[in-house]
Amino acid sequence: MTRRVCIAGGAATPFDYPMHITPEAMIANCVVETQGDIPDFHLRDLQFMVYSHFSVHFGKQLTPEWIVHDHLGLVGLPHVRIENGGNTGGSALYGAFLAVKSGLFDVVGVAGWETMDNVTQSQGSEFIALASDTRYEALAGGIYPIYYAAMAYKFMKEHDLTEEDFALAALKNRNNAANNAKTQWYRGEYKKYGRPLTVDDIMNSRLISYPLKRYDCCLMSRGGAFTLVTSEEWAKKHADGRYVVIDGAGLSSCTIRAGDRLHFPGWTKLYGEGYPDMTEFAACRKSGEDAYDMAGIEYKRAVKEIDVAEIHDAFSSSETQIYKALHWCDKDNIKEFIREKRTFLESDGGGDLPANPGGGLMGYGHPVGATGLMSAIETYYHLTDMTPKKHLSARTYVPDAQTGLVNSHAGTGTSISNFILRRP
Repeated sequence: MTRRVCIAGGAATPFDYPMHITPEAMIANCVVETQGDIPDFHLRDLQFMVYSHFSVHFGKQLTPEWIVHDHLGLVGLPHVRIENGGNTGGSALYGAFLAVKSGLFDVVGVAGWETMDNVTQSQGSEFIALASDTRYEALAGGIYPIYYAAMAYKFMKEHDLTEEDFALAALKNRNNAANNAKTQWYRGEYKKYGRPLTVDDIMNSRLISYPLKRYDCCLMSRGGAFTLVTSEEWAKKHADGRYVVIDGAGLSSCTIRAGDRLHFPGWTKLYGEGYPDMTEFAACRKSGEDAYDMAGIEYKRAVKEIDVAEIHDAFSSSETQIYKALHWCDKDNIKEFIREKRTFLESDGGGDLPANPGGGLMGYGHPVGATGLMSAIETYYHLTDMTPKKHLSARTYVPDAQTGLVNSHAGTGTSISNFILRRP
C-alpha cells in the first residue's frame, strides 16, 4: 500500500517517577504534553488505542490497560494491549503502524508504561527472568545480565574487542543523559559526579557478570510514554511541521534460547550456513533489512543515510552487537568503528551516526512498556527540531537530521523491531 503512516506527536514522563504517580496519571501527563506540542490534537480524535505493558507482576493488576483507558475517558473506543518482552514498545508501535497502514484507522494512540520500582531490584530481576525459558534457563539460576555477559564475552573474543570498547557505549549514553532532565541518570546518580563520566568510571563500577560492570547495564525504572500515530492526511492538517513519516518498519523473531540458533534451518535458508552464532542478533538483522527495504536504503549505505538513531542498549555489549546487525559495520571493521566513536555526537569527537543522544536505556532508564516508545519520541524530536526545547540545551541535538532509526529489542534477541523515520 502507498498510504503513508506518520508520528504526529508524543511525549515521555520522567523515568523513575515517584511511586505515587500511577500509570493512568503518567499517560495522562504524556497526553497533555503532546497536546501542548500539537494543540490541534484532542482525545476525541482517537479511533483506536494500543497499550504497551510488559509485566502485570510489577503492578499486581491484570488488564491494567482497562484502568488507563477508563481514566482517559475513552469509552466505546476499541483497544488492545501488546506484550512482547523488552520489545513491547516497539511491537505496540508496529501494531499501530499496521492499523493506520491498513486504512482502517487514521488516528491511533500508543500508550506504554511500567512500574518496576514497586518491587526490589532482585525481585525485578526475577520477574524479567521469567521472560527466559522458565523450564530450563531460569531453573539454572539464569537472569538476563548473565545471559548477556556470556554473549558479550564470546563477541569480545571473536572480534578482538576489549571491555573498554564496550565501556564507550555506556560512557556515551550516560553522558548524553546528563543533558536530558527526564532521564533517570540526570535526576539520580549524575548528581554524585556533576561531571562527564570517563572510561575509568565505567571500568571501576561494580562487576555484575564478567565482562559487564554496573555502568554497562541499563536502569530498571518507572515511567510512561505516549505516541500519536496517524495518516499523513491527518498529520498535514493537524500537525503540519511537527510530524515525521514512518518510511520503514520491520518486526522479526528468533529462538528464545540463544543456543538453539546454531544451524537453525530458517536462518540457514535466509543467510547461509554458520549464521547466526550465539552472539548475533539475527532478528535485528532481518527486521532492520525489512525496514531498510521499505525505506529504500541500501544496507551498506545505512551508516551514511541514517542521521540519528535510538537503539536498545540494555547492556553496552548489546548496543555494540546491534551496530553489526544493522550493517553499520562488519567483522572486519567493527573495532575501528567503535574506537573512532562513530556513534558519538560530533561535539564529543564522533560523528556520522549519533546513537542514543537522548540517553538510551543506560541513561534514560528502562520501564519496559514505555522504552521503545521513548526511543521513537526522542528520534521524532530530532526530526522535528524539538530537541533543544525538550533537552536542557542544544548540546545533544542533531541538527538538520533527515532520517532516523528506532530499534527495540527483547529477550536475548528473541523479538526485535526497527523503524525508519523521515522528515516529510
